[in-house]
Amino acid sequence: MHSEKKGRVALAALEAQENVRLIMEWAQGLDLSALKSDRKTRYAIERAFMAIDAALRDIPTGVLAQFGIPVRMIAGFRNILAHTYDDVLDDRVILTIRRDLPELDAALTRLLDADSPEESA
Repeated sequence: MHSEKKGRVALAALEAQENVRLIMEWAQGLDLSALKSDRKTRYAIERAFMAIDAALRDIPTGVLAQFGIPVRMIAGFRNILAHTYDDVLDDRVILTIRRDLPELDAALTRLLDADSPEESA
């Protein structure tokens, strides 16, 4: 991959990873009831999820696939958050934070640690 493009990919991956880590930090110790009652934290978490999607859009889909990053699922979750706020189930947000974000963080770390991710698409 061209060095300039590799740099953009790294910046995008770092941006996504920073938002993943912010969400995990903000959600630490929150249960479902606490998430529902803390509107400020809930809002911040939702915006950080949207920022993850935005950052990943700057990474070629082939690179995302190479590292097992489920970009379509992330985009779908972002769309749910952005367009159907009242219909989002709080338990789905908590589940995504607890189950999926650590895995996404690890995949982004692998991407960032790779010498030269292959660009295919």
